Amino acid sequence: MTPMDRNSFILGMVAAFCECVAGGAKPLALSPPLTHQDYAQVGQEAMTMAQRHGLVAYHEENLDLPLPQRFHWVVVSRDQERLEAYLALRRQGFHPRRDLTPFFGVLGYTQQRIHTGYDAFHHLFPPET
Repeated sequence: MTPMDRNSFILGMVAAFCECVAGGAKPLALSPPLTHQDYAQVGQEAMTMAQRHGLVAYHEENLDLPLPQRFHWVVVSRDQERLEAYLALRRQGFHPRRDLTPFFGVLGYTQQRIHTGYDAFHHLFPPET
């Protein structure tokens, strides 16, 4: 995949998540994991895209992995309260990379709906992410 194709793919996924949140299908969504290079190239555009949809956007980097394995993601929410609930879980030590279960409530997931999210794209990312 060329860098332009990759950037378009990432922004397309972010746009889809923004549409889901803005349209009410999800209260909060996490972008796909982005490498440092990916985030440097499309991160600001992803944040701006979320804000254009009237959403609250937050950038996060997983600092719990060694530098070569770190990645970024954009969190988009309908409102600040939902984002604060997500951040409260993060402050308690929960991490969506390790286990999404504590985040089901803020993400609007149920056990049945979880398989319609990231599982569909899981094969696109290296195992360490």
